[in-house]
Amino acid sequence: MPNECSTPSETQEAKLQLFKKKVTHAGVTGLTFFSDGLALVHITHSDEGGYRLRLAECVSCGEDERPAALQQLVEQHSLQHSRCVAVMARGSYNLIQIDQPDVPGDEMREAVRWQIKDLLDFPAEQAVVDTFSSEVFAGHELSFAVAASEEKVWGVVNAIRDTQLDLQAIDIPELVLRSVAAQLPEDERGVALFSLWKDSGLITISRGGELCMARRINLGVMELIAAADPTAIDGVEISEAQQNILDSVVLEIQRSLDYYESSVSRQPVSAVVIAPLTDDVPGLQSYLDTYLTPEVRSLDVASWLSDCALSTAEQSRCLSAIGAALRSEWS
Repeated sequence: MPNECSTPSETQEAKLQLFKKKVTHAGVTGLTFFSDGLALVHITHSDEGGYRLRLAECVSCGEDERPAALQQLVEQHSLQHSRCVAVMARGSYNLIQIDQPDVPGDEMREAVRWQIKDLLDFPAEQAVVDTFSSEVFAGHELSFAVAASEEKVWGVVNAIRDTQLDLQAIDIPELVLRSVAAQLPEDERGVALFSLWKDSGLITISRGGELCMARRINLGVMELIAAADPTAIDGVEISEAQQNILDSVVLEIQRSLDYYESSVSRQPVSAVVIAPLTDDVPGLQSYLDTYLTPEVRSLDVASWLSDCALSTAEQSRCLSAIGAALRSEWS
């Protein structure tokens, strides 16, 4: 799972070794699973020292169709034996900030398992648990736990098993998105990334490539689109119904910014960056910019990723996979 651990447990790690292949590809393949499909990208270093997008594909399919769809993409693009980082689907895991238990390292996961057991919506005995820490500034660390049911983790593993991809890690959106934020100039002081998908949203704040906080929101692009006023006069981009929805979004973002400034860094973030959207919401950026103190701007992946010709909607679908392929230990 995230950061230091790339497999669910010691026993499962041994099983994963059974289908690992010799790596012959440069770069990293990023793979994201959705409830209705998957996204696959492959990223290598560019000649200029940055990153180059070799390919990006999005496929709509059901969960049972994932293995066949993925295998077809791997064969089509000759990705056999390439390093792969897979990202779990949103909602298939729990991310919880914790107090680091004072126990030996080999007892850490078990101690955390019982620390968070009442916060899980499945039995703790069935949880695959991993932990990671972010050093947000000298002498101050934040610790997190990631927990998912064995069934969900093995669903990811089994979807990849016969593809000949070399699975290096199973990650989560909050962590791979920090790799995207790390490409932005504002990341040096702290940047908030606001991601809005069809039926949910996420606010992450990172600094220097370290995750400082994450907050999920129960709002999606489709709710905003449904609230638009089709009879609006020219020049009116945000309807009254959309304003009511966005006021709660502003509140959630502001709470996140306040927490970061008061409890983490003692200084405000540099900017709030809106991740690419699957569907356009006219006036969203200007509305948020009006009510939030930091500058609000939109993210264009093509500004730092060479050979990226993806549309905004395609960037949205592929963004977590792109972040997964930026894992620095193999790039």
